[in-house]
Amino acid sequence: MLIATGLAVAALLSAPALSASPFPLTPPTMIVTVAVAPAISPSLVARAMEEAGDIWRAAGFMLMWDRQPVATNVNAAPGLITRPSALHVTIGDERGTPGKDPHVMPLGWIIFEAESPQQEVYLSHANAMMLLQASEGVVGRVSTLTITERETLLGRAMGRALAHEIGHYLLASKTHTATGVMQAKRGAAELFSRSRQGFQLQADQRRLIAARMNPTSPVARAGRVRLDDASLERKGREGR
Repeated sequence: MLIATGLAVAALLSAPALSASPFPLTPPTMIVTVAVAPAISPSLVARAMEEAGDIWRAAGFMLMWDRQPVATNVNAAPGLITRPSALHVTIGDERGTPGKDPHVMPLGWIIFEAESPQQEVYLSHANAMMLLQASEGVVGRVSTLTITERETLLGRAMGRALAHEIGHYLLASKTHTATGVMQAKRGAAELFSRSRQGFQLQADQRRLIAARMNPTSPVARAGRVRLDDASLERKGREGR
């Protein structure tokens, strides 16, 4: 099953900011490996990773990015990694499968097997470009944007979609919320905005993830989320 961040252009929505709470001195950390299609700009990828990382850092969690060697066939066979990892992200130009609305394509998706999230997230550069080109009412004339301006906008949208899919993995849940980072559909105004308002993690979600990322927690022992471990033997990728 694909869990998608929608591309529908909608009015700007906002969610109340979470009250500040102290973070542990050493925040829970997850290693995320990343493989990228050769044609996609490294600077764009860096912006997307920074955006996703900042969203999770604000919630009290750290993502450590492990860039894998460029795969020449990354779109046809995503998911190839060279060492164990909690989560693997492929960034390429696959378009995924539309939901009920054929005009709404996902920016990113994660596959669930039964109720368990697999260790693979796909982030679609092609769909992000399609959204940008359809959003001139929000971002201005796309053809006049500089490379830096275009990558800044794409990096925001792709990073926010990636943060959403990472949430599905860490929560081990297909559930969406009405507000916050786990909201299902987003408009262009939210995805391209300078502000991250509305992309916060809810307090109960933070507590659950913190418990899952604590190896001594009963939640972690009972949960299906695998975190980075030097002794972990990663299972092969399940076919779509």
